Amino acid sequence: MTVYQHWDPLEVCVVGQAYPPEFYSWIKDSKTRKKFEQVAIETEEDFQKLIQLLESFSVEVLRPHIPTQFNDCIVDGVWVPPPVTPRDYFIQIHDQLWVPVTPNANHAHNAFKKQTAKSWAQFQRHDQLKHVRKLQFYSEIFKQCNVKPTDCSYISGCFVGRLGKDLFFATQTVFDDWTAIQRQVDQLFPDTTNHIVDAQGHGDAVYCPVAPGLIISIADEDYKESFPTWEIVHLPESHYAAHKMFQASMKLNAGKWYIPGFDENPLITETVNSYMDDWVGEVSETVFGVNILIINPTNVVLAEYNEQACSALARHGITAHISPFRHKYFWDAGIHCVTNDLKRRGTLTKISI
Repeated sequence: MTVYQHWDPLEVCVVGQAYPPEFYSWIKDSKTRKKFEQVAIETEEDFQKLIQLLESFSVEVLRPHIPTQFNDCIVDGVWVPPPVTPRDYFIQIHDQLWVPVTPNANHAHNAFKKQTAKSWAQFQRHDQLKHVRKLQFYSEIFKQCNVKPTDCSYISGCFVGRLGKDLFFATQTVFDDWTAIQRQVDQLFPDTTNHIVDAQGHGDAVYCPVAPGLIISIADEDYKESFPTWEIVHLPESHYAAHKMFQASMKLNAGKWYIPGFDENPLITETVNSYMDDWVGEVSETVFGVNILIINPTNVVLAEYNEQACSALARHGITAHISPFRHKYFWDAGIHCVTNDLKRRGTLTKISI
């Protein structure tokens, strides 16, 4: 397994997986249970369509493993999120699969602030156990790879851009110490030129170098230091809150997530808040037009049509394939999030930036 440039032809790719409908048998209210069963069915239907698209380009697809005994997915009485977004948990950089063995530190601190039941030590223990369980979904996949464990919070598929002999690491918060990040990644990757990008979150939710010379971005960033000669296409910020269908979610959950019809059944919100709070993100901040999976230099996949993104891609001779992901507003995930490329056909190259 090797990945040098993330636009090289894709050969092996992981596609995520949600819990099956029968997982939700523990939900007593039948209407609420049927709604989550519907989400499960439609999520897998959309994954199957994505898999068919990838296989039409001769891509081998791997899936995470969900145990048939669902109690194995409980940690300290809490359901572990299903492996919908493999991008968050590992990344193939050149000939090694880097796997963070500890939870993301910034995510952990944010989650800790939202709860009051546990001390910091108790929360860390719980978060570590939960992280280990999340990685177990991919244990069979890891057996096929040259795994490199790491405790660096800045290494995962959602934070690192792989452009040959140049690697781009996304910051996670406005408070990040850029000097410390640079020192750490330079020690881990001494043979590449390592750059820091001011993403303040998941890099793949902010920008995508789609091809040499083109970046699609939502950030108000000119990238002159990192990509001084490249065309930068800025997509407008999310209009999630402006859509009438989403206004209920702004009132009921601050725009964190959306399921069609959830505002008609308060038990849906209660169920998410009680059992699935760490399954959801902050979807009101997300623009899915930037979350792009590249199949090869002339074909990419998006979860929804975005006029600015698709026009830019067409100007560069790139075909945008739309693989709808109906519940992206619940899982807070686009096509790049729900996949993870393990093997691409190419050689290590110095990209002109």
